[in-house]
Amino acid sequence: MAGNFFKRFTDLSHTTDIDGTIGRISSGVSLKGFNIWILVCASILACIGLDTNSVAVIIGAMLISPLMSPILGVGLSLGIHDRELFLRSLKNLLVAVALSLLSSTLYFLVSPFGDVTEELLSRTHPTLLDVGVAFVGGVAGIVSMSRKETTNAIPGVAIATALMPPLCTSGFGLASGNWEFFLGAFYLFFINALFISLSTYLIVKYLKFPIKEYIDKRKQASYTRISWVLLVLSLIPSIYFLYTVYNNSKAKLRIQSLVIKNIERHGNEILKWGIDASDSVKYVNVYYSGDVVSEQQIDSLQALCKQNGLADFKIKVLRVNVTKEEITGLSTNVARQMLNDWQIKMMTERQEDSASWHIWVNEAKVASKEAKVAFPVFDSINIARSILIDDATHPDTLVTVWYKPSGKMHADDMSNLTAFIKLRMHTDTLLLNKL
Repeated sequence: MAGNFFKRFTDLSHTTDIDGTIGRISSGVSLKGFNIWILVCASILACIGLDTNSVAVIIGAMLISPLMSPILGVGLSLGIHDRELFLRSLKNLLVAVALSLLSSTLYFLVSPFGDVTEELLSRTHPTLLDVGVAFVGGVAGIVSMSRKETTNAIPGVAIATALMPPLCTSGFGLASGNWEFFLGAFYLFFINALFISLSTYLIVKYLKFPIKEYIDKRKQASYTRISWVLLVLSLIPSIYFLYTVYNNSKAKLRIQSLVIKNIERHGNEILKWGIDASDSVKYVNVYYSGDVVSEQQIDSLQALCKQNGLADFKIKVLRVNVTKEEITGLSTNVARQMLNDWQIKMMTERQEDSASWHIWVNEAKVASKEAKVAFPVFDSINIARSILIDDATHPDTLVTVWYKPSGKMHADDMSNLTAFIKLRMHTDTLLLNKL
């Protein structure tokens, strides 16, 4: 009896308008005329909100954005095996994405601000929470649209799932040449769109929407197979994403135990910390107050990470002269901006280090080729950097030359090569190694 009561209490079928739902979603899929104008306006509004850190403007952009309709159309078409609706939804979704990226890129190219804000940063790394919001939001959206009576859930779904802001953040990445921002934000949009479509598909199946009938039964069977293939293909990236998030969560717990707790044990106070996994090297950024964490301590923590299977994580610390109590005394906006400024500073330093390293590597490659041409008595000449640690455990780098003579050398060949490379690589010290 309790089971029947629960079933009646949660039943959706008696208030479901199947024909009306298919009609509403199908008619809203096409983006043309006024919808295009609204899409571009929503994109520019979202850009302004992201650029000025205005949450209210971003919410306004999400409310008027028509991105949700083609995404729901993709999920519905897979659920009822409607090939025509699927292709139309996919085409309009791609057009909407392209227009949003174009308008947001143009905005950030001419924007007088152009700085990295907290709202931009928050949309560059998808989390498991984003998946949950997208899935639950998608369920609420299709359940709301399938009712016979009008509901007010769609505006809330549009705000919760946040489709337009990640796309505009991708536009910022294109405009600034920051591929980390572009790929991270676009991946967030893709994950959101994917799980909204998936939840739509599941609810359509749960509500037993009728599969589209075709006169040619072989064609119908073919479309059914295609629907299943597309569904499986769309699930592959989501499974990979969930697996990645699970591994990252495990790594974060281990880093908290090995690194963060260790820094706190020395009387320091952790203000904020996080993992920046945008490069092949994953950075553990730690913002703290208290005593200076020495290079020796960092090396010790780095070795501890390596011993525990976290060798690809690099620890970076930033000491600030402020305590948590002082931050608490500040207004919320000021404290948030302060932490955001520190995060941007660390990110900028890392990008500058990476850029200078790539410049040095390219210069070393060119110099190696020039030296090989200038000194043909050597079969091979390779220039690299070596890291040396002295007794004080302070690391130092030396330009290192690996060479292989082709045969008998003259007395001046080695000294001439050394002088050439010192001049070419702007250094007064070389480490020579014969292959």
